[in-house]
Amino acid sequence: MKSSLFGRVAVYFLLSLGTIVFAWPFLWMAATTAKLDRELFAANRLLPERPIPRTQSPYVDDRLFADVSGPRMAEALAAIRQQIENHEWPADVNRAAMQEQVARGLYQKLRSLLPAEVWKMPNEQFSAAIAAAVDPKMVDETAQQLRRVFCLGSLLARSYDLQEDKLIDPASAAVAWQVGGNAASQLIQSGTAAEPFAELKYDFSRGDKIVLSQTFATSFPVERLHRIQLSLRTDDTWHALDMFMEKNGKRYHADRTLESSDNNWVVATWQEPGPDDRPTKIRTWTLLYPEAGTSTINSPNELKITLELHRVNQAQAWWEKIRRNYRLTLDYIPFWRFVATSVFLIILNLVGTVISCSLVAYSFARLQWPGRAVCFALLLATMMLPPQVTMIPQFLIMQKLGWYNTLYPMWIMSFVAPAFYVFLLRQFLKGIPRDLEDAARLDGCGFLRIYWHIMLPLVRPTLAAIAIFTFIATWNDFMNPLIYLADQRLYPLSFGLYAFQVQIANPGTAKGMGMMMAGSLLMTLPVIAIFFFAQRYFLRGVTLTGMKG
Repeated sequence: MKSSLFGRVAVYFLLSLGTIVFAWPFLWMAATTAKLDRELFAANRLLPERPIPRTQSPYVDDRLFADVSGPRMAEALAAIRQQIENHEWPADVNRAAMQEQVARGLYQKLRSLLPAEVWKMPNEQFSAAIAAAVDPKMVDETAQQLRRVFCLGSLLARSYDLQEDKLIDPASAAVAWQVGGNAASQLIQSGTAAEPFAELKYDFSRGDKIVLSQTFATSFPVERLHRIQLSLRTDDTWHALDMFMEKNGKRYHADRTLESSDNNWVVATWQEPGPDDRPTKIRTWTLLYPEAGTSTINSPNELKITLELHRVNQAQAWWEKIRRNYRLTLDYIPFWRFVATSVFLIILNLVGTVISCSLVAYSFARLQWPGRAVCFALLLATMMLPPQVTMIPQFLIMQKLGWYNTLYPMWIMSFVAPAFYVFLLRQFLKGIPRDLEDAARLDGCGFLRIYWHIMLPLVRPTLAAIAIFTFIATWNDFMNPLIYLADQRLYPLSFGLYAFQVQIANPGTAKGMGMMMAGSLLMTLPVIAIFFFAQRYFLRGVTLTGMKG
């Protein structure tokens, strides 16, 4: 009894362990979809970083150098802290936090700058060498890396006639906006003479919204306005930036907010629906839709821009981070068009495979005709030919038929009965007792009625398994689209994701990896769903022995 219980526990343990091992790549892919590009080259961790919706900005990023480690780290940090103790830090951030994080950042830099001999010196010489290597310029650069603040640059208006108005110059960005809202906020001019910008300092402890607004005059009629572009650098707080526009007596609202998800300079673009909204074009803008009601801005050369920065809580920040890469993927590729093409091909392949294979297998298994054995042997012989052998002849045939760059080659071959599925069905059909067929024939059934009413219902589990195999093969088909398709509008999802990868690939970086994982996960979900809903057809055989006699 004990040995039996121990055996069951061991089996369940091994099965659970195997499940974890084989599910690890899928878990990694799912977790990667919620990561920013900078996280992919960080420490090797499965889960993404927790988004932190900070209450105040500017602040010190205490996670940038959190994973720093190395030899003699404690001694080096002590020497660095002593060296930078009297350094002048920005007055708008926590001094102790800045000093600690700068010390860790300097240690990381010195690890790559100082020769190996320095790290083998005695304690006093080592501390002196570390202190001598720290210079004020390096300290300021590291502090600038750690200081996070919301920054605003230029604001441009572009027309359909290629006219461009600089509504806000970055050198005067701090005074160009009218600041409001119920949260404490202030715009301060910052940057250098070559790269000026305005810093938005805020405190959400007593409010949840900051409003920046201004009315502008354009050199062209606002009815010809194409897009609004704002240069900004967010502060990695995941607060939501909303945009409103007023012109010609109407008020427009962005269809979604922009999250403060990184700390790099970007150009945010807003525009109304128009000719750019083609399904095969990468969408790098946010659409503006008219709202109910009217606006007081009626001049033909006048428009009003309003930006609202809304505070988000922890749950909202997580939701924005989880869906970020999925949203970007849907913007970069015509995902649903690719899905529709794949579904169209799956339906045709399923119909063709099931009908053709069942008919051919029925003729081989149940009908008597001259040369049946020879023809079946020839059919099996085709399974021994590698697909690479027939690839070029088949391509030439399709090209001569005028089917290159069409979807015909992707489904037409399913109507000529793939040999493996014919063999599979024939073996099951041969096991069906003859008595059923004879009884149906006595009742006046012909060959087709016997096939339709007797044979097909009995081999339904096998047909279901063949349908599942066909679905997976068609859904994952990459080679046929690669050979026969040149028009992106015809791509199925499998090849569309490959084209997307080629489009965004940047050697040596992780750019676009999160989006690729999001697209790949969306492609994997139907296969997983099919397995869970149809797994009984994988495990269930056709038991016909009980029908004998």
